[in-house]
Amino acid sequence: MSRVSFNCTMQEGQIDEPTRATLAAGLQQITQDVLGESPDDVPVTFSDIPSGFGFRGGEPSTTSLVRGSIVGGVTQDVREDLMRRICDMWMEISGCTVDDLVVSARDV
Repeated sequence: MSRVSFNCTMQEGQIDEPTRATLAAGLQQITQDVLGESPDDVPVTFSDIPSGFGFRGGEPSTTSLVRGSIVGGVTQDVREDLMRRICDMWMEISGCTVDDLVVSARDV
């Protein structure tokens, strides 16, 4: 079982396959930089919410959810650094705003 993994959920058609590959590589690189995990050992999966099934404020949602499972016992500072880097990378690559992104990192 991997010590670190990510599941990313967004609306169907919101992020294309080449961009997903770039985002996955970014998640793996950040995990290596912050937690020391080998990028090859960090699985990243993507899940789509079918069109018409996700809304925010009465409008179709544009929110991406990046849910990380990380090795337990990291300090709060390390956890915050990891999530901040993920947020910055995701916004830069996807073009979304901070209001369209939720990042979490729970202990496994």
